[in-house]
Amino acid sequence: MKAKVLYSYQHELLERDSWADLGAHFSGVGPFHKHEGEIVLSAVGLFIGGDEDLQIPFRTIEQIYLGFDEAFPRTMVKNMGLFWQPLRISLSNGNKLYLIIDYNILGTSNQLWFDGLKELLSD
Repeated sequence: MKAKVLYSYQHELLERDSWADLGAHFSGVGPFHKHEGEIVLSAVGLFIGGDEDLQIPFRTIEQIYLGFDEAFPRTMVKNMGLFWQPLRISLSNGNKLYLIIDYNILGTSNQLWFDGLKELLSD
């Protein structure tokens, strides 16, 4: 699988100002993110290329989660998250990535990627 991705680290989300939350509710403004690129799901892990290159082997993924939390609340999304939720990946090095995959005004592919990752990680 391959897709466009917008993403932020947890610390970047926690450091955002209140304008970032407000801006997400205006037409034409996408969701808050600090990085963007292309994400690829392979048999051994995730690879992100763009303004930052990341290699995330499956063995380094501790948890995946689809939904909102204190770092990425519903208030950061148009329609309070009715159409999509962020995909959070917790890594063994302590980092947490919040992904928004194939974003468009109607939603994302986060559920599809969450289901695919869950299946691959359970094997």
